[in-house]
Amino acid sequence: MRKRKYAIMKTSIMLLLILSLVVVANAGYSTIDKEKQYIKTQRYESISPSYAQISFYLYEGEGCACQPVRFAPIVAQGLDTSHNATGETDHYGFVLLELEFDATYRITIETEIYQTVIVDFIVVDDQAFTFHLQLKNVSISSMPVLLKIIQNIQQAKKLIN
Repeated sequence: MRKRKYAIMKTSIMLLLILSLVVVANAGYSTIDKEKQYIKTQRYESISPSYAQISFYLYEGEGCACQPVRFAPIVAQGLDTSHNATGETDHYGFVLLELEFDATYRITIETEIYQTVIVDFIVVDDQAFTFHLQLKNVSISSMPVLLKIIQNIQQAKKLIN
């Protein structure tokens, strides 16, 4: 009987410890989540209702190994409006721009080490864009293509003559 009570008490203590660990782990997670939400809402709560919130996420790499592109400038130039906006990605590769509804914008993302991205779009609602930037290629990889085009032109000239 004594062994049975000891086993029940030991099992109860183990279950209580496991339950405590689960509660503590979830409490820490929700605290971190609230801090992120507070930072984002505090930073962007002044957005006007006549403007849409356009989110941009910039990453480098492919698949699950993507890394955020930090401190990249993004320029939104109004094509049919005088409104323009600029921003710079944060530590997480994120930036939020405030753009007019029903207006066309040209988005330009230009950095020293990544290929330039230019996109035109119409603002219809709050939208989110994700771009996976590619490093600029310093090698001349287009030379074989140019040589092939020159050869085709030379062959065409021979056929005409």
